[in-house]
Amino acid sequence: MGKSQSYLRILLATICITYFVENFLRSAASALTPILIEELAISHGKMGLLISAFFFVYGVMQVPSGILSDALGAKKTIIGFTALTVLGVSLFWFSKNYNLLAVAQLLIGVGCSVFYINAVKLVSIWFPADKKATAIGVLSAASGLGNFVAYMGFPLAVERFGDWRILYLGMSLLLVLTWIMNFFVLKDKQDIVFAGPHSEGKSIIKNLLETITDRRLLPFIAGYTLASFSWVFLNWLPQFLIDVKGFDYIYAGEIASAGSIAGIPGCIVIAAISDRLKKRKLPIIIFSSIYTVLLFIFLWLPASFPKIIFLGMGFTLTFMVSFWVLFFSMIPETLPTEKAGVGLGLVNGLGTIGFSFVAPLYGGLVDVTGGYKASNAFLLGGAILMTVIFYLFLKESYGGLQNISSI
Repeated sequence: MGKSQSYLRILLATICITYFVENFLRSAASALTPILIEELAISHGKMGLLISAFFFVYGVMQVPSGILSDALGAKKTIIGFTALTVLGVSLFWFSKNYNLLAVAQLLIGVGCSVFYINAVKLVSIWFPADKKATAIGVLSAASGLGNFVAYMGFPLAVERFGDWRILYLGMSLLLVLTWIMNFFVLKDKQDIVFAGPHSEGKSIIKNLLETITDRRLLPFIAGYTLASFSWVFLNWLPQFLIDVKGFDYIYAGEIASAGSIAGIPGCIVIAAISDRLKKRKLPIIIFSSIYTVLLFIFLWLPASFPKIIFLGMGFTLTFMVSFWVLFFSMIPETLPTEKAGVGLGLVNGLGTIGFSFVAPLYGGLVDVTGGYKASNAFLLGGAILMTVIFYLFLKESYGGLQNISSI
């Protein structure tokens, strides 16, 4: 690659810090659910819409982010859209009105939407073949740390300072710092095209249409969309624990944050297991099956059980569902180079859009039924269907086309 190990470490550290902050921002609204419901005097359904405002535009922007990356380069795309994120977090920090918070969530969603796909592109360009999967796993693990700081940090900030905005301001300033770091550290490699629609002379529109209609993507789209239901539960977990189990905000935040932090070792360990076994499908089936069983147990766990049990269950649930990181290895191994980038964006986008619809539906069912049984039954059914799809329709990809490795 012609790049020193020191540059690779700096590159990975820089994009990991940015991804950490962005995942803090994407989890902020859900972590603040009990506070915002009380401050704004809104229903669970409206709170769900506020949460999903981020994820809907984030999902819609996934395919365009890949196209923009081809047109502008990963560096320009990331730096340009981070400006929208900075604008959004400023509005969120100042706002005490529901409508303004919703606009802020939309801006943050658009601004953050391009980062992960473009960061994966940079990793795939600069890292040697034997280190790419590990680097992608480390990058993905930063999401868990961002979620952890949101779910644990906001309750502590409210307890210590009486205001959640102090923590939000601190993370906003860190975002500005990483924005500047990305300007100096990120470097495109224009002579290498990563999964781009321009290879073989295809137009963007033609390549997009061919990728959308590629039947090999269907199990990934369906499975990843159903896997996103687990994010819905994590986003609603603090409020669920307060309403159903009778826990206080701090206790609920500790359990949710235990789940969030599990994504860090989860992404790295599951990716390593997959590489060691030289299999992708088997780890996905095993970990998704365990997740489904544990979710059923967790929903019916008596509140009288010791705290360590709830903390352990919260951690294990998110650890198991970290199998999602394997999708970002499988798709480039399954699709030809000119389709892989659009395929990644399409799967990630549709999964996120699915989440954005299910999050308010979950809260709406709570409002309509007066409880969480219907909402949780819906999520549990989705987890069962997800595992069935993985078993019946997902094809093993390890040792396949190896598009990324061939760059």
